[in-house]
Amino acid sequence: MFPKPILVLLLSALTLALSSPVAWSQLSIPRLEQAAKTPDDNPADTVEVFNGTLGLNLSQTALANWAGGGESSVAFTALCQLGNKVERGTTSSSWGVDAALGLLRQQTTWRKTDDRLILTGQWNTAMQSNLKGGRLSLLLDARTQFLPGYAVVDGFPDKEQRISDFLSPGYLVAAAGFAPKKSERHQFFLAPFTGKMTVLLDDTLSSAGAFGVDPGQKTRLELGGYLRWNLKLTLMENVTWTHQVDLFSNYLNEPGNVDINWTGLLELRVNESLRTTISTHLIYDDDVVLEKSPARTEINDQGVEVSVPARLGPGTQFKEVLSIGFAYQL
Repeated sequence: MFPKPILVLLLSALTLALSSPVAWSQLSIPRLEQAAKTPDDNPADTVEVFNGTLGLNLSQTALANWAGGGESSVAFTALCQLGNKVERGTTSSSWGVDAALGLLRQQTTWRKTDDRLILTGQWNTAMQSNLKGGRLSLLLDARTQFLPGYAVVDGFPDKEQRISDFLSPGYLVAAAGFAPKKSERHQFFLAPFTGKMTVLLDDTLSSAGAFGVDPGQKTRLELGGYLRWNLKLTLMENVTWTHQVDLFSNYLNEPGNVDINWTGLLELRVNESLRTTISTHLIYDDDVVLEKSPARTEINDQGVEVSVPARLGPGTQFKEVLSIGFAYQL
């Protein structure tokens, strides 16, 4: 069972999106509270901004006696992105929620197409008398997924082979460091003191020592350095590119094997109502073992059938999602 706040978050996103008259909608929540648009001469002025996006992407195909072949299917992706930022004098804080859940039903089987839950919080204090200079920062980043994931066998998920679940794995990063003065395009955060914890609550995965956790253990703690780079770039009118790169190096175990988490979003805004996005996600974690090629049987040079075991090892994970639909901004 999911924690109650997560269920409330998902139900809110689905209810609001399903009430839209279009198949795909993206609702932009305006700032709810802002004490002042710009701080005046009083350094105690507080500026607070809350914004977010709720959306739902729907797709459905029905075939009956279709000579050209094909399969009926139905798919949806629910999205929820919320953020809040508060500035008071030389200090600031922010938090954010990024959640998505996508499912596809085909041949009486449900499959996941997207699944993430990311919670972030950051606290900053300026090193000068204003926020225009560098900042000392503390960053917390927690991420996991909602539903179980299964190994794919012959093109279908095998419910007997669960390979992930809620908080299996879960990742928590706590980083203390320095954020240089940000520009209109770039924002950096460098933390020489970082703790990264991998959580594995599933007993089966824990026993197998998945995701770098020692067999039989529920957690793994790493100490190292962390770098985050955010970029927002306007390529041309109504076309923007944003990305976030997270790098982590474990000081105590092969620091040269850097964990990489990179997300990118290309947004093409046709007008105020029509929007196209291409999102990408790349992950490399040396502790995550992937099946690079499945087990198989083949005939050798002597004509004898032999079994070839699966080839396992770390590798690059990549995901790309194309979305086209209507958007409403309030």
